[in-house]
Amino acid sequence: MSDAVKEKYLYCGEMRNVAEFDTTYRNVSPSAYEVIRLMNGRPLFLEEHYARLVATLASIGEKPPFELEKLRGDIERIAAANAVKNHNVKIVINEFDAAGGPRTHIFLIATSYPTEEMYRVGVPTDLFYAVRNNPQAKIIDADLRARENEFIKENGLFEALLVNEAGEITEGSRSNLFFIKGDRVYTSPASGVLLGITRQRIMRICAEAGIDVEERKIGASTVGAYDAAFISGTSPKVLPIARVGEIRLDANNPLLRKIMKLYDREIENYNAQQKN
Repeated sequence: MSDAVKEKYLYCGEMRNVAEFDTTYRNVSPSAYEVIRLMNGRPLFLEEHYARLVATLASIGEKPPFELEKLRGDIERIAAANAVKNHNVKIVINEFDAAGGPRTHIFLIATSYPTEEMYRVGVPTDLFYAVRNNPQAKIIDADLRARENEFIKENGLFEALLVNEAGEITEGSRSNLFFIKGDRVYTSPASGVLLGITRQRIMRICAEAGIDVEERKIGASTVGAYDAAFISGTSPKVLPIARVGEIRLDANNPLLRKIMKLYDREIENYNAQQKN
Protein backbone atom coordinates (compact mmCIF):
# COMPACT_ATOMS: atom_id res chain seq x y z
CA MET A 1 0.00 0.00 0.00
CA SER A 2 1.05 3.62 -0.43
CA ASP A 3 2.04 6.12 2.25
CA ALA A 4 -1.19 6.28 4.28
CA VAL A 5 -1.27 4.61 7.68
CA LYS A 6 -3.75 4.28 10.58
CA GLU A 7 -7.46 3.81 9.83
CA LYS A 8 -8.91 6.95 8.23
CA TYR A 9 -7.92 9.56 5.64
CA LEU A 10 -9.62 12.39 3.78
CA TYR A 11 -10.18 12.24 0.04
CA CYS A 12 -11.51 15.52 -1.40
CA GLY A 13 -12.96 16.29 2.02
CA GLU A 14 -14.65 12.91 2.46
CA MET A 15 -13.58 10.58 5.26
CA ARG A 16 -12.45 7.21 3.88
CA ASN A 17 -11.04 3.97 5.24
CA VAL A 18 -7.31 3.58 4.62
CA ALA A 19 -8.02 0.29 2.85
CA GLU A 20 -9.41 2.43 0.01
CA PHE A 21 -6.35 4.67 -0.28
CA ASP A 22 -4.81 2.94 -3.29
CA THR A 23 -8.10 3.18 -5.17
CA THR A 24 -8.21 6.98 -4.92
CA TYR A 25 -4.56 8.08 -4.79
CA ARG A 26 -2.71 8.65 -8.05
CA ASN A 27 1.09 9.00 -8.11
CA VAL A 28 1.13 11.58 -10.89
CA SER A 29 3.19 14.65 -11.71
CA PRO A 30 2.89 17.40 -10.72
CA SER A 31 1.83 16.68 -7.14
CA ALA A 32 2.15 19.46 -4.57
CA TYR A 33 2.52 18.41 -0.97
CA GLU A 34 3.23 19.42 2.62
CA VAL A 35 4.14 17.38 5.70
CA ILE A 36 2.96 18.87 8.98
CA ARG A 37 3.65 17.73 12.51
CA LEU A 38 0.79 17.14 14.90
CA MET A 39 1.41 18.01 18.54
CA ASN A 40 -1.38 17.31 21.00
CA GLY A 41 -3.70 16.78 18.05
CA ARG A 42 -3.03 20.20 16.51
CA PRO A 43 -0.92 21.14 13.46
CA LEU A 44 2.37 22.85 14.31
CA PHE A 45 3.19 26.12 12.49
CA LEU A 46 0.25 25.57 10.14
CA GLU A 47 0.18 29.16 8.91
CA GLU A 48 3.69 28.89 7.45
CA HIS A 49 3.00 25.47 5.94
CA TYR A 50 -0.13 26.79 4.28
CA ALA A 51 1.72 29.81 2.87
CA ARG A 52 4.38 27.53 1.40
CA LEU A 53 1.72 25.24 -0.09
CA VAL A 54 0.11 28.27 -1.74
CA ALA A 55 3.52 29.27 -3.15
CA THR A 56 4.18 25.76 -4.45
CA LEU A 57 0.82 25.68 -6.22
CA ALA A 58 1.44 29.15 -7.70
CA SER A 59 4.76 27.88 -9.13
CA ILE A 60 2.80 25.43 -11.30
CA GLY A 61 -0.02 27.84 -12.10
CA GLU A 62 -2.54 26.49 -9.59
CA LYS A 63 -4.50 27.80 -6.61
CA PRO A 64 -5.22 26.13 -3.26
CA PRO A 65 -8.53 24.22 -3.18
CA PHE A 66 -9.14 25.19 0.46
CA GLU A 67 -8.61 28.08 2.86
CA LEU A 68 -6.30 27.94 5.87
CA GLU A 69 -9.01 27.32 8.46
CA LYS A 70 -10.62 24.59 6.35
CA LEU A 71 -7.26 22.82 6.22
CA ARG A 72 -6.83 23.23 9.98
CA GLY A 73 -10.24 21.70 10.58
CA ASP A 74 -9.56 18.78 8.23
CA ILE A 75 -6.22 18.00 9.87
CA GLU A 76 -7.80 18.02 13.31
CA ARG A 77 -10.61 15.77 12.00
CA ILE A 78 -8.03 13.25 10.80
CA ALA A 79 -6.23 13.35 14.13
CA ALA A 80 -9.45 12.77 16.04
CA ALA A 81 -10.70 10.03 13.68
CA ASN A 82 -7.44 8.12 14.16
CA ALA A 83 -7.12 8.93 17.87
CA VAL A 84 -3.59 10.33 17.46
CA LYS A 85 -2.03 13.33 19.18
CA ASN A 86 1.59 13.34 17.98
CA HIS A 87 2.18 12.24 14.40
CA ASN A 88 2.97 13.58 10.92
CA VAL A 89 0.20 14.32 8.46
CA LYS A 90 0.68 14.72 4.70
CA ILE A 91 -1.35 16.80 2.27
CA VAL A 92 -1.10 15.95 -1.43
CA ILE A 93 -2.85 17.90 -4.19
CA ASN A 94 -2.76 16.64 -7.78
CA GLU A 95 -4.89 15.70 -10.83
CA PHE A 96 -5.51 19.40 -11.40
CA ASP A 97 -7.48 18.79 -14.60
CA ALA A 98 -9.92 16.37 -12.97
CA ALA A 99 -13.62 17.06 -13.27
CA GLY A 100 -14.78 18.97 -10.22
CA GLY A 101 -11.35 20.30 -9.38
CA PRO A 102 -8.03 18.90 -8.14
CA ARG A 103 -7.85 15.79 -5.99
CA THR A 104 -6.78 16.32 -2.40
CA HIS A 105 -5.57 13.67 0.03
CA ILE A 106 -4.93 14.35 3.71
CA PHE A 107 -3.52 11.36 5.56
CA LEU A 108 -1.23 10.18 8.32
CA ILE A 109 2.13 8.80 7.25
CA ALA A 110 4.62 6.47 8.87
CA THR A 111 6.31 8.66 11.45
CA SER A 112 9.48 8.34 13.47
CA TYR A 113 11.18 11.02 15.51
CA PRO A 114 14.82 11.10 16.67
CA THR A 115 15.55 9.35 19.94
CA GLU A 116 16.91 11.09 23.03
CA GLU A 117 20.27 9.49 22.29
CA MET A 118 20.30 10.99 18.78
CA TYR A 119 19.73 14.44 20.23
CA ARG A 120 22.49 13.78 22.75
CA VAL A 121 25.24 12.36 20.50
CA GLY A 122 24.16 13.41 17.02
CA VAL A 123 23.43 11.39 13.88
CA PRO A 124 25.50 10.04 10.96
CA THR A 125 25.23 11.66 7.52
CA ASP A 126 27.13 11.58 4.24
CA LEU A 127 27.34 13.43 0.95
CA PHE A 128 24.98 12.53 -1.90
CA TYR A 129 25.57 14.13 -5.29
CA ALA A 130 22.15 15.23 -6.54
CA VAL A 131 19.98 18.33 -6.84
CA ARG A 132 16.25 18.99 -6.86
CA ASN A 133 14.77 20.24 -10.12
CA ASN A 134 12.81 22.95 -8.29
CA PRO A 135 14.22 23.20 -4.76
CA GLN A 136 11.87 25.94 -3.56
CA ALA A 137 8.65 24.05 -4.33
CA LYS A 138 7.32 20.96 -2.56
CA ILE A 139 6.79 18.87 -5.70
CA ILE A 140 7.02 15.10 -5.34
CA ASP A 141 10.07 13.63 -7.13
CA ALA A 142 9.63 9.89 -6.67
CA ASP A 143 12.82 8.91 -8.53
CA LEU A 144 15.10 11.19 -6.51
CA ARG A 145 13.45 10.18 -3.23
CA ALA A 146 13.94 6.48 -4.04
CA ARG A 147 17.66 7.02 -4.77
CA GLU A 148 18.11 9.04 -1.56
CA ASN A 149 16.36 6.39 0.52
CA GLU A 150 18.52 3.63 -0.97
CA PHE A 151 21.71 5.59 -0.25
CA ILE A 152 20.66 6.25 3.34
CA LYS A 153 19.73 2.62 3.95
CA GLU A 154 22.83 1.13 2.32
CA ASN A 155 25.17 3.37 4.33
CA GLY A 156 23.41 3.26 7.70
CA LEU A 157 22.75 6.99 7.75
CA PHE A 158 20.15 9.25 9.26
CA GLU A 159 20.29 11.75 6.39
CA ALA A 160 21.90 12.34 2.99
CA LEU A 161 23.41 15.79 2.38
CA LEU A 162 22.82 16.90 -1.20
CA VAL A 163 25.77 18.26 -3.17
CA ASN A 164 25.24 20.17 -6.43
CA GLU A 165 27.32 20.26 -9.63
CA ALA A 166 29.50 23.03 -8.18
CA GLY A 167 30.49 20.82 -5.24
CA GLU A 168 28.38 22.79 -2.75
CA ILE A 169 26.29 21.24 0.02
CA THR A 170 22.77 22.61 -0.33
CA GLU A 171 20.34 20.74 1.94
CA GLY A 172 19.39 17.32 3.26
CA SER A 173 17.10 14.91 1.47
CA ARG A 174 14.37 15.79 3.98
CA SER A 175 15.91 18.69 5.86
CA ASN A 176 17.76 21.97 5.85
CA LEU A 177 21.34 22.23 7.09
CA PHE A 178 23.24 24.64 9.31
CA PHE A 179 26.97 24.73 10.08
CA ILE A 180 28.69 26.43 13.02
CA LYS A 181 32.14 28.00 13.22
CA GLY A 182 33.02 29.92 16.36
CA ASP A 183 30.08 32.16 17.27
CA ARG A 184 28.54 32.24 13.80
CA VAL A 185 26.03 30.02 12.03
CA TYR A 186 26.11 29.33 8.29
CA THR A 187 23.49 27.93 5.94
CA SER A 188 23.14 27.63 2.18
CA PRO A 189 21.63 30.57 0.26
CA ALA A 190 17.85 30.58 0.17
CA SER A 191 17.82 30.59 -3.64
CA GLY A 192 19.08 27.02 -3.84
CA VAL A 193 17.16 25.20 -1.11
CA LEU A 194 13.66 24.38 0.02
CA LEU A 195 12.72 27.11 2.48
CA GLY A 196 11.83 24.83 5.36
CA ILE A 197 9.41 26.05 7.99
CA THR A 198 11.83 25.04 10.74
CA ARG A 199 14.65 26.82 8.87
CA GLN A 200 12.61 30.02 8.77
CA ARG A 201 11.87 29.83 12.48
CA ILE A 202 15.53 29.18 13.31
CA MET A 203 16.64 32.18 11.26
CA ARG A 204 14.18 34.37 13.15
CA ILE A 205 14.89 33.15 16.67
CA CYS A 206 18.63 33.42 16.07
CA ALA A 207 18.20 37.04 14.96
CA GLU A 208 16.14 37.77 18.06
CA ALA A 209 18.80 36.16 20.27
CA GLY A 210 21.66 38.09 18.65
CA ILE A 211 23.13 34.99 16.95
CA ASP A 212 24.68 35.80 13.58
CA VAL A 213 23.45 33.59 10.73
CA GLU A 214 25.09 34.00 7.34
CA GLU A 215 23.83 32.53 4.08
CA ARG A 216 26.88 31.29 2.20
CA LYS A 217 27.83 28.58 -0.27
CA ILE A 218 29.26 25.64 1.67
CA GLY A 219 31.79 23.59 -0.26
CA ALA A 220 31.69 19.86 0.35
CA SER A 221 35.47 19.95 0.75
CA THR A 222 35.25 22.48 3.61
CA VAL A 223 33.12 20.45 6.06
CA GLY A 224 36.13 19.76 8.28
CA ALA A 225 36.65 23.50 8.81
CA TYR A 226 33.40 23.79 10.79
CA ASP A 227 32.99 23.06 14.50
CA ALA A 228 29.49 21.64 14.38
CA ALA A 229 26.45 21.17 12.18
CA PHE A 230 22.78 20.36 12.56
CA ILE A 231 19.74 19.25 10.62
CA SER A 232 16.46 21.12 10.82
CA GLY A 233 13.04 19.89 9.80
CA THR A 234 9.48 18.99 10.73
CA SER A 235 10.35 15.68 12.37
CA PRO A 236 13.94 16.22 13.60
CA LYS A 237 13.42 19.81 14.85
CA VAL A 238 17.07 20.82 15.57
CA LEU A 239 19.20 17.68 15.44
CA PRO A 240 23.01 17.59 15.85
CA ILE A 241 25.14 15.94 13.16
CA ALA A 242 27.78 13.58 14.58
CA ARG A 243 29.64 13.06 11.32
CA VAL A 244 29.61 13.77 7.60
CA GLY A 245 31.17 10.68 6.07
CA GLU A 246 34.32 10.18 8.14
CA ILE A 247 34.50 13.80 9.32
CA ARG A 248 33.49 14.14 12.97
CA LEU A 249 31.68 17.21 14.29
CA ASP A 250 30.89 18.37 17.83
CA ALA A 251 27.34 17.36 18.74
CA ASN A 252 27.67 19.17 22.08
CA ASN A 253 28.78 22.51 20.69
CA PRO A 254 27.43 25.20 23.10
CA LEU A 255 25.95 27.38 20.36
CA LEU A 256 24.20 24.38 18.80
CA ARG A 257 22.75 23.45 22.19
CA LYS A 258 21.54 27.01 22.69
CA ILE A 259 19.71 26.96 19.35
CA MET A 260 18.11 23.61 20.25
CA LYS A 261 16.71 25.14 23.45
CA LEU A 262 15.52 28.27 21.66
CA TYR A 263 13.65 26.22 19.07
CA ASP A 264 12.01 23.98 21.68
CA ARG A 265 10.86 27.14 23.45
CA GLU A 266 9.48 28.44 20.14
CA ILE A 267 7.33 25.31 19.83
CA GLU A 268 6.12 25.66 23.41
CA ASN A 269 5.14 29.30 22.83
CA TYR A 270 3.29 28.49 19.59
CA ASN A 271 1.34 25.64 21.18
CA ALA A 272 0.44 27.81 24.17
CA GLN A 273 -0.98 30.45 21.81
CA GLN A 274 -3.11 27.84 20.02
CA LYS A 275 -4.78 26.90 23.33
CA ASN A 276 -5.93 30.49 23.92
